[in-house]
Amino acid sequence: MHSLLDARQQWTLAAGAILLEANGLDFNSGYDLDLLEGKREGVIEMFERGWNIQDHESFRRQMESFREGSGHHDKFDQRRALLSVMTHQEQENYILSLEDEKERIQFQIIQFYDSRLSAATINAWDWGRAISITRMAMQIGYVDDETAWAFMYEMAQRIQQEYSSWTDFAIAYLIGRQYGYEELDEGEALEHFSLIEPLLERTDSPWNLVRWEEESIALPVDLERKG
Repeated sequence: MHSLLDARQQWTLAAGAILLEANGLDFNSGYDLDLLEGKREGVIEMFERGWNIQDHESFRRQMESFREGSGHHDKFDQRRALLSVMTHQEQENYILSLEDEKERIQFQIIQFYDSRLSAATINAWDWGRAISITRMAMQIGYVDDETAWAFMYEMAQRIQQEYSSWTDFAIAYLIGRQYGYEELDEGEALEHFSLIEPLLERTDSPWNLVRWEEESIALPVDLERKG
């Protein structure tokens, strides 16, 4: 556990751990990307290729997108609500009638995981990634430290308020990830699960070092929103 980070910062980074650790970063260093040779350049390339982020302004737009909830969860919730008023057979018939294969897969993911997902839906996928990329953006100079931490605290508060445990959060994150990637194949599902398995099982993982019930996360966030 990084000795220079307070409890609130540690919890916040733990909430971004899935993507941060998938990029080879270490919680004990505060997910410092400069400790890995070439990682800074790799993150810059990933931001541009995967997020269309090249500078401070494009990253600010991405932060606002996360804050406003313009990720995958809105359409997921709408489709989940639609299926909820159907019998299982009606769901099957409706899904099979869809012509778009990707849309059909996403509906199948909702149907398959509905009973495994709490009412909190897949916001974990967007909010967890928001913390991850903000931590990395802060280190490559796309956002100043004060703004970055305030935004990450805001996302962390949402996560803690909406989910009940690291496991609950992880399940929602994985379902959101599969939905976003439009993948339901068993092999692909296992690949998604491999991202969280070490975080759940390793004794030195942030989820086993930082308890979910961290009171400092509930502190009010005073975030200056720049136009």
